Amino acid sequence: RGWRNGTAWMILFYSALFPGTIADILQQKAQRFIPASESNVILSMEPIFTATMAIVLLGEQLSWQESYGGCLLIIGSLVSGL
Repeated sequence: RGWRNGTAWMILFYSALFPGTIADILQQKAQRFIPASESNVILSMEPIFTATMAIVLLGEQLSWQESYGGCLLIIGSLVSGL
């Protein structure tokens, strides 16, 4: 049945809608308490957090391009914080 499976669609919509909505609401509420520049730095580090969790939890291996991009993000965050 594949893509015609109603249960699979319900699970997909539930997992996309509710956790994402809750995360967005909490993020917007928390951003009221810190300056926009700090918020921007934290949000730009999201790929770094994601890659770190993928390495730690899933044992993923990063390519040199991904590592290089991560280094650029970290350098950019450090420079913007000066």
